[in-house]
Amino acid sequence: LAAAVATEEISLDVGEYRFGLATRGATAFRLRVAPKGEQVVETVMVDPDLKDAQFQKYTEGKETGIRSAIGSLAVTGTGVVILRDSTGKLLTQSEPFAGDKKLVLSSNGGKLYGRGAKPEDAQQFLATGEVTPMVCNTATNSPYYYSTDGYGALGATVVDNDDKINMKIHYIAEGQGVTWTWEKTYFELFLIPAVAISEGTRAYYELTGRPLMLPKLAYGFGMSRWGWEDSAYVENVVRQMRDGKFPIDYIIIDFEWFAGETDYSFQPPGKSTYDDFGWNPKLFDQPKQLLQEYREKYNIKMAGIRKPRIGNTETLNEIRPKGWILPNGEPGGGYPPQWDGSYAFDRCLDFSQEVVRDWYAGEMSHYTEDGVAFWWNDEGETNYMTYHYWNLAERQGFKSKAPAKRFFSLNRAFTPGMARLGAGVWTGDITANWDFLRKTPGMMLNFILGGAPYVACDIGGFNGESTDKLLTRWIQIGVFMPIMRVHSVISAKPHFPFLWGPEAAAAMREALELRYRLMPYHYSLAHKMYKTYNHYIRPVFFDFPDDEQCGDLATQWMFGDILVAPILAEDDARSIYLPKGTWYMLAAGAHASRTLVMEGGRHFSGTAALTEIPAFVRPGAVIPLAPVVQSTEELPGGPLEVEIYAGADGSFELIEDDGDTEAYASGNVRTTSLAWSNADRTLSWTVVGADGAEIPGAFVQVRAKLFDKEAGFVFDSGVKDLGSSGSITFDPAEALTV
Repeated sequence: LAAAVATEEISLDVGEYRFGLATRGATAFRLRVAPKGEQVVETVMVDPDLKDAQFQKYTEGKETGIRSAIGSLAVTGTGVVILRDSTGKLLTQSEPFAGDKKLVLSSNGGKLYGRGAKPEDAQQFLATGEVTPMVCNTATNSPYYYSTDGYGALGATVVDNDDKINMKIHYIAEGQGVTWTWEKTYFELFLIPAVAISEGTRAYYELTGRPLMLPKLAYGFGMSRWGWEDSAYVENVVRQMRDGKFPIDYIIIDFEWFAGETDYSFQPPGKSTYDDFGWNPKLFDQPKQLLQEYREKYNIKMAGIRKPRIGNTETLNEIRPKGWILPNGEPGGGYPPQWDGSYAFDRCLDFSQEVVRDWYAGEMSHYTEDGVAFWWNDEGETNYMTYHYWNLAERQGFKSKAPAKRFFSLNRAFTPGMARLGAGVWTGDITANWDFLRKTPGMMLNFILGGAPYVACDIGGFNGESTDKLLTRWIQIGVFMPIMRVHSVISAKPHFPFLWGPEAAAAMREALELRYRLMPYHYSLAHKMYKTYNHYIRPVFFDFPDDEQCGDLATQWMFGDILVAPILAEDDARSIYLPKGTWYMLAAGAHASRTLVMEGGRHFSGTAALTEIPAFVRPGAVIPLAPVVQSTEELPGGPLEVEIYAGADGSFELIEDDGDTEAYASGNVRTTSLAWSNADRTLSWTVVGADGAEIPGAFVQVRAKLFDKEAGFVFDSGVKDLGSSGSITFDPAEALTV
């Protein structure tokens, strides 16, 4: 029996519990399990603005369920939960519910992905053992998995102040099933039918909210450290970066930008002389003027660190009686957290309260007027949801002064859904050694699978001393990360490229130039993720699911159509696996004029030069590049350069916008559709959307370079006007090199 089309939740009583069934968005079902009469508040991890798919309620035999375009979700009178796909295929079903806060889902040998990562499991994708959602320095676990049984699952429950860094639910794959347990009164489970992990991850991103475009500067390069000494020191650093022609868009300053001391030793009363919302005159005696000077003279913007706590005695005395303070402090160390070394006790703000967010937004808003570009949020592991609510407060303060601009923050941990606020994450206070460098690709990929599309790390390592080679190789990894930034502890040599000797500096400069050369490609891929929810950075097995060599390959990744296989060994050893087929070595560097052609299905070794960053594309790749520029503010910097790797047809959509406002969300973008016809040896294009005059930094000219393995030649078209459409045909007689 089928009922009329609906979107409101339907419910079924099972003993003392009530099961609720509904759709959420276009991609997921929502299952709620709660004691009768219990009020359930949907998790903030899910986008509250989703338009729910319509469904039909049905009753068939022992099942009562709902059916929509994505499949069906049903419950029996004994609490058996049944999930099917749109064809009616059974994906999973639970054991009868016994009222013991446990849901055991069947599995047909399904493998689980998407848990996030800790240092110890960063180099594996499969979720093994019990997973408990957690935010921690150097570790984040999500309440999510994708099962190769054909579905994704996001679990949730209420988070209280006494839960600290965890959400009190757990899942574990054991035997022939996956067991979810919860410690609170109710449980939500969002189930996403999806035949492949690529579709499951896309649908998961849609459920938790569209990843916003970041300000264009965030796709460039930035430098932070703990220990900027004074205003002369800051000026000297940005000047040396410009004099040395090291491309950069921003610097991030630690405690010292707003306070003359750290608050780590403060007791609950705080300190009367500490100013949580001021400026340190040693670095910024005239903050507005100095930040404007950095922007106008050097094309460099400044971001500042924030801590989710208060250090000023008077402020604490004002807000503590209002109940605005969490009952715990911040755990010390990395992973596992050291609660016996916790600090900032009775000083951490409870951002889950709207009144606290309103107050904090008001205190912070003047910094946006002063010229602070974005926030670097540290030590927010005071509660599982602190980072989410903290970002809401910061976004509110930012938007009160710059309503049209893009909010951006970089956070030491994440919970699913933060990307719809404009928040990125870095992988925590990692150590400066080769072991952590090798873990960087896996940490990044596991964070992305777990729900954080914009990932950074402390390039060079935060704790301990780096070396010239270690820093160089880490910067080369960063070229192909969503966010690229160096960082270091106060006692270490800063990771500024000009400090590490001429050979390393030259290699780092070349890597940074490649980062900026790839800006049109990278930025367009980010736009595509915004539109389609498909992440452009992904494990290699997404693209080669039938290649067993790719299943656990956590040292390489796909960056759009580019396969990245960086050097991760101190002895410069290559360790590259290329799936079957023909591959070209990417020739996108400013000094690259040739490529190598390689046949895959095998491993490649050898010793790499310090400047080498192994990266590869397949025939048909179309890669738009910028000339070498020193910041995103200098774009376009000359003609758009389009590299084509012959052997198959190919295409790419170049997307441009103003780089700073949210006008892109209402369609103020310019799209150049590039199409390569291999048979005709012709690159053609059409340009639609916003006029170039509305898009600062838009390209007006184009040149194309063809790499052709069959002819053995490289071809360069010369410069042409882009216009509203055009084409370039390559004549074999005009080859440049053999």
